[in-house]
Amino acid sequence: MIPMNFPCLRDSKICAGLPPEIFRQVLVELVVDEAPMALALLEESGGVVLDNREYKKLSAELAVSQPAHLVLDMARPGWRASFLGAAAFGEFHALELRIDQPVGVARWFSCSAIPLVTEDDGRAKTKCCHYLLLVISDISALRQEQERARLTALRALLAEEEHAEVLRESLSAALYRLEGPLNVMRSAIGMLKNREPAMAGALSAALAEGRAHLEELRQLIPLDTREAVAPVNLNAVLRDVLDVCTARMLANGITVNWQPAAALPAILGRPLQLHSLFKALVDNAIDALSQRGWKTREISLSTRLKRDCAEVVIDDRGPGVPAGLRLKAFEPFFTTRSDQQHLGTGLSRALQAAIEHGGALELRDAPGGGCRALVELPLGRIAGQSDARGDKA
Repeated sequence: MIPMNFPCLRDSKICAGLPPEIFRQVLVELVVDEAPMALALLEESGGVVLDNREYKKLSAELAVSQPAHLVLDMARPGWRASFLGAAAFGEFHALELRIDQPVGVARWFSCSAIPLVTEDDGRAKTKCCHYLLLVISDISALRQEQERARLTALRALLAEEEHAEVLRESLSAALYRLEGPLNVMRSAIGMLKNREPAMAGALSAALAEGRAHLEELRQLIPLDTREAVAPVNLNAVLRDVLDVCTARMLANGITVNWQPAAALPAILGRPLQLHSLFKALVDNAIDALSQRGWKTREISLSTRLKRDCAEVVIDDRGPGVPAGLRLKAFEPFFTTRSDQQHLGTGLSRALQAAIEHGGALELRDAPGGGCRALVELPLGRIAGQSDARGDKA
């Protein structure tokens, strides 16, 4: 007995009268339609000539007319210019792609592209037709479980990195400020050598001891360990930062408007440093909105591709930063907040990270009032890095 949910050709009388080649075509279409993954067959022009039920379902869920084009935009940017034809399209297998959406969680897919060629023997000559079979499997459930474990580890790493960076900047600033009095003592010793040799000797001993203590303090500065450069998905970085900051935003009644670019090429960068960069900007926006009595508490984040750069915009509806303070805000230890917990190092660290990635960070007025942090990061290699193959810059 055939199970109720088993796919079958319902009208056997009609099927019995079909020519064998048409029957086989109907059977193939049935099998394709019942496949558990999304399938799309693209012709040389890039149009989808055959798809299945899962593909149509994916189109509705992602709110795009052709998920195949979205996948190819991410996997092979520029595919439209050199798709199929005589030149073989670069196939790929089990390529994992992440698609971010304004509403809901991110989706992960394992995608494969398989070029196909058919020959049509006509009377004049044989004609080759090129197609591309795209297979899209949803692996979101597995990746979301892995993401939860990764986020737990990321929270600890970001907290440790932030603590180390603040300690580095605080000790460096203290050393810089202590150098001033010691330099004054050195000048005084030079003037007292002939007139008051005993006093000069005492000051020299005190200066030497002070220098030794400064050197001991310098040894306590945590080493700035450099991460390896790797491809980084900025949508994933921002999604991580939002997840890490969720508790603070909920505690302060802050809502988030998340508008990611669906297909954003990866950049080359240091993942943890980029996480720290955007966390500093989001923390700054949260601080601005957490003032007592502030009514409109909303943060907007968006990403987009702008020429050869990835652009990230973070807007808050807070009091904003006056134009005269926008450059000063990037100075270490500058803060407009009176509480002792804010050292004023977040924006300076964020600017340094942007510059080290060959990008830029700028503060502006947000369109709806408040502050806009605008970050642009190049899609190519980061500043000071040679090509992965060892070519000279």
